[in-house]
Amino acid sequence: MRNVLRKAIAGPAQSRRDAGSRTAAPLRAQVREEVRLDSALVPIVCAALLYAVSWVMGCSSAPAGKPAGGKKVTQAVLPQLSPDDVNDKLTPALSGRKLTVEKMAQRAASSLQYANEEYGIAFDAPKGYQLKEGELPQMDRGLGYLGPIPMHFAQPGGIRLATVEPPAGIHVGTNFVNEFFTVSAHYGATPAVCAQFDIPEGGRTAALTRTIESIEFHGFEERAAASMHQYRGVYLHGYANETCYEIGYGVATAGVGASSSLKGIDEEKRLKALERILGTVRIEAPAFENPAKETSEASGENKNSSSR
Repeated sequence: MRNVLRKAIAGPAQSRRDAGSRTAAPLRAQVREEVRLDSALVPIVCAALLYAVSWVMGCSSAPAGKPAGGKKVTQAVLPQLSPDDVNDKLTPALSGRKLTVEKMAQRAASSLQYANEEYGIAFDAPKGYQLKEGELPQMDRGLGYLGPIPMHFAQPGGIRLATVEPPAGIHVGTNFVNEFFTVSAHYGATPAVCAQFDIPEGGRTAALTRTIESIEFHGFEERAAASMHQYRGVYLHGYANETCYEIGYGVATAGVGASSSLKGIDEEKRLKALERILGTVRIEAPAFENPAKETSEASGENKNSSSR
């Protein structure tokens, strides 16, 4: 009886286990099939990923393409600096007009500017110096006991245009007397007359040549001494615009005796400083008719009419 009951009770459970085993078998087979199918896709997925990664990296390293307009886009190439120039700063290039404007502004801030449109000549003098236009007054320091600042045209008719001198009181305690830079003009002089100087032969030393605005200037260095004063200067003549231009500069000093407490200045250094003014001289055609020319033409017409 117990066996019958045990079988009766165990029968349904066994049938459920048999049914579950029959149901689980197809499921396990399906899972194994899916696993086999998924493992077959692994190489394909890996290949796709590798292709995608290589495509992204290729795009990031490829050169810039063409924009919509079809023009090639190029990248700016920076200049290569040498090891010595690593600390230098790169400055943007300026146009010629801007450079000219800035140079003129800098010149106006650091120098005195002289320009004579009548004779077409201009120059810049150091700021703080005295710029005197026209003839010099009788009380001008000049060359001390050696006389006034000279003009060396061989024939009369020259006109002093401007002179630059330092302010009083500089080089205190030295044998310095004065220094100057002067510009004169002789309209109507011929080139042959312009080549002549009234400097005495004994006062001339070395012959000099300078080129200013494509105009050749020729001249001499001169020296003079008297009454315990010395003078050393340079005078140049150049011909252009029917005018003989004269440029002179020099330094005057007082004698230094054995018992003198004055310190001698370096004349060579002062002459080089004055020669820097020479480097600023500009000569061009006059902006309008020279009055001296009109006067000479008018006098010629008067002579012709009187002869008739």
